Amino acid sequence: MYVALAVAGWLVIAAGTATAVVAVGSDGTTTTVADAEPSATASATPSAAPTTLAPTPTPKAVPSPTSTVRGTVSGSTHKGDLRYFLLPVPADAVAYGDQDGTKMTVSDLAKLLGNPTTSKQILKEYGCSGGATRTYRTNDGTYTVETQLMHFSSSGYASDWVQGLTFGSKAKAFTVSGVSGARGFAIDPTDPADDGELFAIAHVGDVEYEITVTGTGKLPRSVLKPLMQREVQRLKSGH
Repeated sequence: MYVALAVAGWLVIAAGTATAVVAVGSDGTTTTVADAEPSATASATPSAAPTTLAPTPTPKAVPSPTSTVRGTVSGSTHKGDLRYFLLPVPADAVAYGDQDGTKMTVSDLAKLLGNPTTSKQILKEYGCSGGATRTYRTNDGTYTVETQLMHFSSSGYASDWVQGLTFGSKAKAFTVSGVSGARGFAIDPTDPADDGELFAIAHVGDVEYEITVTGTGKLPRSVLKPLMQREVQRLKSGH
């Protein structure tokens, strides 16, 4: 690991709807201590939550003005507004809120994790300077897609973060073919009428990216692949 913490800490990692209590040791390694039940959204506490996802409101279609958000990439280094590198909203979908996405401070990111104070400290140890997020829904209402980016000070730190995340037992791991280093997970509903969820994490250079897809029933794992590949293209080329 690239970071050696002076003392052991406790961290609840929440990505998608899966959570797990992780011990961060003095040598930088992480160990799952106790799984928590998946929740409808990323939770700041390790307490169990309902296993069914809350209904997602339908976004309102609004005109899409030309974006003034800009970013640049050179090798493994990304600069500028991180929102520029968010997964583009396809023509057959509508974004929630700000069409450019939302900036996230380190404090914002820490609040999505357990023990925000400790989480913020660890993020700073990893050189995290903030993040960005955007959610859109397909026009036919089939899928809701959320992208979250986290900017670290080096590719090594971004890689450590991705590999160090541990998720609850309800998140079933699977391989996202064609996407280097990606870790995919699925949470399938027990009732076909309830929402299922897919999420995957990986990094390109100094940016970690997470894509979460929700929809009714057990979702086909193949849904994630083109989304992840499109995000990789955006992060590698800026287009």
